[in-house]
Amino acid sequence: MAKLNVPAVPLRVEHNAPIEMRDGTLLRADIYRPAEGGPFPVLLIRTPYGEPMLRSVPFLPAVEAGFAVVAQHCRGTGTSDGEFSPFVDEAEDGVDTIEWCVRQPWCTGAVGMFGQSYLGMVQLAAAASATPAVTEALRGLVTIVTPADYHWGLAYRQGAFALGQLLGWHMLKTLQELGYRAASGQDVSGDMAALMRLMADPASGYRHLPLRDTPAVSGVLPSWRDWVEHEEAGDYWSALSYTTTRDRIAAPVLHVGGWFDLFLGGTLDNFTTLTRDAATERARRGQRLIIGPWTHADRSGTVGELHFGSAASDQGARLEQTQLDFLRRTVRDDPQEPQGPPVRLFVMGDNVWRDENEWPLARTEWTPWYLHADGTLSPDAPSESEPSRFTYDPADPTPTVGGATFLAGGPGGVEWTAGPRDQRAVEARPDVLSFTSAELTEDLEVTGPVTMTLYAATSAADTDFTAKLVDVWPDGRALIVVDGIVRARYRDGTGRPSPITPGEAHEYTIDLIATSQVFKAGHRLRVDIAGASFPQFDRNPGNGSPSATATEEDFVVQHQTVFHDGARPSHITLPVIPR
Repeated sequence: MAKLNVPAVPLRVEHNAPIEMRDGTLLRADIYRPAEGGPFPVLLIRTPYGEPMLRSVPFLPAVEAGFAVVAQHCRGTGTSDGEFSPFVDEAEDGVDTIEWCVRQPWCTGAVGMFGQSYLGMVQLAAAASATPAVTEALRGLVTIVTPADYHWGLAYRQGAFALGQLLGWHMLKTLQELGYRAASGQDVSGDMAALMRLMADPASGYRHLPLRDTPAVSGVLPSWRDWVEHEEAGDYWSALSYTTTRDRIAAPVLHVGGWFDLFLGGTLDNFTTLTRDAATERARRGQRLIIGPWTHADRSGTVGELHFGSAASDQGARLEQTQLDFLRRTVRDDPQEPQGPPVRLFVMGDNVWRDENEWPLARTEWTPWYLHADGTLSPDAPSESEPSRFTYDPADPTPTVGGATFLAGGPGGVEWTAGPRDQRAVEARPDVLSFTSAELTEDLEVTGPVTMTLYAATSAADTDFTAKLVDVWPDGRALIVVDGIVRARYRDGTGRPSPITPGEAHEYTIDLIATSQVFKAGHRLRVDIAGASFPQFDRNPGNGSPSATATEEDFVVQHQTVFHDGARPSHITLPVIPR
């Protein structure tokens, strides 16, 4: 007989408890707390995804651990009043909700927060905007797969629009919004029909141009056009994000990420920034980081085409208990510091967990591996040589296969889904350059940030360059490890356009984010260079048109030149860890 999921302690449950915000809007929450005893520290969870997605939140273990859990629907979602505008109200609403929790007779005055992705963003937004009283009450956060910046780390990556994950997210939120409108008596039949067509064939949505007019989502959620039309960094994004105000955060944070999560760069940046700049010494010492072989939504330990062993899953890693232990220590009347080394990493290839004292690792040997004209990759610097060339056509974009994506399916099956997937079919295309090392004679560990320095020219007014680091197995499989993209006019990292001159060589630094990968003896390293990863990112038309308004009429065939000579030594910089 199956064991029933019965809580170890009797529960007191209140559904749709109204919580008034400073502007009078009522947000509603479900409250779970032990039926006896108290008061209790509060664990606050704020979600924009409605009740069904709250079912996966571990509120029963939290109650059994001695917390009262407040699970609140964000403004304009679930049963809460108001209008949902992504990120706009989350800082103030989070602060107001924490103040409400502190006033309840069953609350000790201590509050922690928990959640992943958007549920992590609302935590940092509130913590970075808190009043002194809320700063005192907010004792600990658990942020899972959470970006650091809404422009660079969510909507754009080095200038390229994150088409795949943003269209998928807007389809989900459009479906929910139309459900709310239908429940209020509005006729949504036309919009719903358009959305169902889009959800049945997302590839048509990825290819639709101009992006600003993508069916269904562009007419229902203003954020779609707002985000695609604000491709530059500036006041629009800084007003939404906590990026520049994280130094006000005064709470320890447990940051959880995945090597194949699209927000890995943000998770790492949040950890390193708060370790250095958090508002108090307690907060700076209290930052903790866990990175597993996981995607944005899957922590099973099986990802892409690899299984990393039973210890690789969140259950094998005892992640839930680690999170609750962190909260128990930090969210209490006499808060204590988290225990143990601050960093825990899963080392792929060796397939083991390892504790570290910092990120990046202090013992890192930053090692360049150079591209060569004969298609080889090695630590030896190149001499004079002819450049390599390829032609990119935005009408036939180089496809996404695996990597740190948040896409579902693919034209033939699962190739869009995240993780280490075989790149051989992509590498066979004429618009991809591959540079491959000799077989390794001993294991090579690469743990830390990875960057690609590319010296290249294009015939077009603008272009994209992508880079991948690939693990080539003895049987020929070529499994992606990390990848990145840069849009030429945004190459300087400021988020402001800086036009290029066709035919002129420029230096591009492509951020491949990070990994912890042991390339085993007998394997080979490979670097792939291309002009797109579609539909993970939008297509660059080549004539300099903005993402929002470009159409097929703007498409320009782009003739690309990659240099690998003594003066322009294109190379990937690997964080090698001595074995």
